[in-house]
Amino acid sequence: MTTSLNIMSDREIRYTQRCLKKKIQQQNIDRSIRLEKRNTTSSNVTQRNDISNDVSMEIASISEKKSLGTRSSNSGVSFSSYFW
Repeated sequence: MTTSLNIMSDREIRYTQRCLKKKIQQQNIDRSIRLEKRNTTSSNVTQRNDISNDVSMEIASISEKKSLGTRSSNSGVSFSSYFW
């Protein structure tokens, strides 16, 4: 048995459809904004990665030069011999 309390009026149906349409439009706008942010962020990430790689290479170069200038350790003594 169906009561009239469960049946939506035409006005309620139109209102629900309008709300759904607005919700979908807002979701599309939000999606576009997120895409735009993601695209600008990815270019910033690329720039940061390039800078990070340059710095890493420079640090490696400096440490390599530093290690060439210092005395080398005695290759005849092993690390484990200190503990036994």
